[in-house]
Amino acid sequence: MIRDLISLKTFVTIASQGSFAKAADKLGISRPLATKHVAALEKELGAKLFNRTTRQLSLTEAGRTLCSTASTMFGLLEGAEQDIRGATSSPKGTLRLNAPMSFGTLHLSEIVSDFLCMHPYVDVELTLDDRTINVVEEGYDIAIRVGRLEDSTLVARHLGPARMVVCASPSYLDVNGTPENPADLERHQCLVYDYLARRSTWSFERYGQTENIRVSGRLRSNNGETLVQAAVAGVGVVLAPTFIASEHLKSGTLTPLLCDWKVLEPSFYAVMPPGRIDVGKVRAFVDHLVGALGTVPYWDRDLDF
Repeated sequence: MIRDLISLKTFVTIASQGSFAKAADKLGISRPLATKHVAALEKELGAKLFNRTTRQLSLTEAGRTLCSTASTMFGLLEGAEQDIRGATSSPKGTLRLNAPMSFGTLHLSEIVSDFLCMHPYVDVELTLDDRTINVVEEGYDIAIRVGRLEDSTLVARHLGPARMVVCASPSYLDVNGTPENPADLERHQCLVYDYLARRSTWSFERYGQTENIRVSGRLRSNNGETLVQAAVAGVGVVLAPTFIASEHLKSGTLTPLLCDWKVLEPSFYAVMPPGRIDVGKVRAFVDHLVGALGTVPYWDRDLDF
């Protein structure tokens, strides 16, 4: 059994910060002492925990296993401590939150600001990133994800549907015509999102029939807002989440297409390492997020298709 919890906490902090220097600053100790703690832990376990080069620090397989278990343990300890101190009514501490870029800039900033006004003893570190981060290894309390969940070791709370719509500008449709069925998209300029699970395939369903359409076009991007703006400018047809496109759909600068077909849609989730949902600050934010979005997300409420 590992007896030195200070060394273990130092190791977890280094793993989440990705740097001995940053972890030492966060913990208020010197870098040599942080290095000493990890060396002692590696000696006790008889295993190397980090792969270190001059430019990069990464966990070994043993390090990943230990980090996952230790992060869960520290989360449970923090939750127990807060419960004992009565922190369920007054959440405290720093909440590390990760979310997709467009969702964060368009919607999450206001939700986080409201949360901070309600909970004066909580600080938030918000990172916006469209890549799928490792919640445990990178030390996040919560990650908001749009899609299907694959990692069964994480705890997830369903936040609602992430409605998708195929749309284009009236000017594009005037020049290129309006697709009447999914297969027509193969002859259109389609704007492709690089982080889609199957980025060049758009899937539709009607009457139990599924159509998988291979699309292509002159513009690809890893940012949904960029593609929606290109569609507004008349560059092509976009498959976009309504949390990005809703205002353009309401104003008429984008026209919804293929409305008699259902686009196979992902969902919103808040995902957390095991044990984090019982920590007061985490539980409070997830509850706040669910309330802010509502059963039907507010950006979908006035859409008439």
